[in-house]
Amino acid sequence: MKKAGILVILSFVIIWSKAASQEYQGSLVIAGGDLHDDNASVFHQLIHLAGGADKATFAVVPSASGVPVQSYTSFRNVLVSYGADPEKIHLIPVAMVDDDSTASVNEAEWKDNGNDTTLAGIIRACSGVWFTGGDQSRTAKTLLRPDGSKTVVLEAIWEVFRSGGVIGGSSAGAAIMSKSMIGGGNSMAALTRGVVTDYQGNDFPDGGGLLMLHGLGFFPSGIVDQHFDARARFGRLAVALMDSTYGCQAGFGVDENTALIYLGSQNLVKVAGASGVTVMNRSDARISYVRDLPRIENLSVSYLMENDTYDLSTGKITPAEGKRPTRGNEYYNIPNPGQTGILSGNSATLSDLLTINLMDNKGADMVRNVTFAGDQTGFLVTLIKMSESKGFYIEQPYGTEKYTIVDVRMDITPVEITVKPLKNKSKSNR
Repeated sequence: MKKAGILVILSFVIIWSKAASQEYQGSLVIAGGDLHDDNASVFHQLIHLAGGADKATFAVVPSASGVPVQSYTSFRNVLVSYGADPEKIHLIPVAMVDDDSTASVNEAEWKDNGNDTTLAGIIRACSGVWFTGGDQSRTAKTLLRPDGSKTVVLEAIWEVFRSGGVIGGSSAGAAIMSKSMIGGGNSMAALTRGVVTDYQGNDFPDGGGLLMLHGLGFFPSGIVDQHFDARARFGRLAVALMDSTYGCQAGFGVDENTALIYLGSQNLVKVAGASGVTVMNRSDARISYVRDLPRIENLSVSYLMENDTYDLSTGKITPAEGKRPTRGNEYYNIPNPGQTGILSGNSATLSDLLTINLMDNKGADMVRNVTFAGDQTGFLVTLIKMSESKGFYIEQPYGTEKYTIVDVRMDITPVEITVKPLKNKSKSNR
């Protein structure tokens, strides 16, 4: 009986594994927003994954956009500039907002088109689907039914993905890729106000907390965030990861003009474009609260740039060919890396802190950065070079090195901040 039971369990695991692998046979091109028309690395790979310029057929879904027709037209023109056939790029009219450039059409009337079987048929004949930017909650509202089930249009998009096609999107079109979706809010609001899940209105205020919603679930390996380094969103991704309801094992913050490319058949991530992808892992992290503010400790942070890869099955990060270790070859020797501030000539981003100030700096094993939250409170972000931390670099023209950073520790600690003006020291009488 025990052997029979084991065989049943093994059979179930094998069947489940096959089903899971079939579910994610396609590819994803997840762009972090502000995707430039001349970003040949991203667009060439998108078209290649859709079958090549001669065969690629795209469905463009402008559901998130406030100007859906303009968003479609702009993206179509870019694809055509890279050799795609304009006759094979189809507008899928699903949207919630009227486009002021089309006087005779009210695009807000497209809000229920997620249930249109004709549109679903057009999508099934495509090898690629692209989601435009805008407000990701609009995409969730138009393609997911109130009970969370998929509309016929979303089912068709999933069929393209399962059959080996490519699904892509930029900005809001990136946020919808994960099952747990960040719907809005900035880092400081996430840290001070926490997670919001029941917001019913439109245009969630940036300072209203961290809005968490259900996404479309194409990317199985964690939460996706976008405009990541430019808008300092690592705080909100950290809070999202640690959330008991929506949290995941890993978070992927995609920078602007950059794409995370997911190859489902290989369960592999690679990076394309101008900047990088930050990977946060919460395996050994812990969260506690001080005066109702979160204290997050021991998050593992890595940073990947173009042609770096991340094997999601093994967790192995492989730097792009030609990169050398930073350890023993550090270019910088800065014992106390400067703090960011309005009077600073070098405003540091998270990627700067990880690369220039920490892993490529033999003068420091720890970098700290403080941000005010008001009322004498703030958050101290500490990045620590651990024994297992690794850095790699390759020199580029004009001093723009490309880095790979692996397993740096991050702590986010609420602190009390007291500011006092300096006073002259009293001199003793002689």
